[in-house]
Amino acid sequence: MRALHRRATLALAAVLTLAPAAAAQTALSDADYLELGRKSYDWFLGARFDSLTAHTAADTWEAVGGAEGMQQRLEELYTRAGTEVEFVEEKMTRRRGQPQYWREAHYSNFQDESIVFRWVFNEQGEITGMGLGPRSRTPEPDLIGSH
Repeated sequence: MRALHRRATLALAAVLTLAPAAAAQTALSDADYLELGRKSYDWFLGARFDSLTAHTAADTWEAVGGAEGMQQRLEELYTRAGTEVEFVEEKMTRRRGQPQYWREAHYSNFQDESIVFRWVFNEQGEITGMGLGPRSRTPEPDLIGSH
């Protein structure tokens, strides 16, 4: 009986020790989010909505209107902004603690200033929102060290 109790205690200790390590391994780094943001942007421009579906939170996908809603947003981008003519930068930021991929560029139909395209992610790496607008109207990210 005592040996059984000792094995159970050791097994429980091992699980409790490994649990934080496993959780740390599943957390995404900024580099992971950046890569996912790039891929998602490419999927969006290529109208590869099946790939976006697989990487978007279900409630967000429904709120956007699915593939049809994404197609409308893509058409709006081309109609209003035109095509990307000059890449400025891409980066990972956080706003209200949520990871955001930013891609800033100049577009053919919008000469006054650059446009920022944003994907908002949850901690699991799912897209939970998107944004697009002139740099001057883009919400500022969190202050460094505030998240």
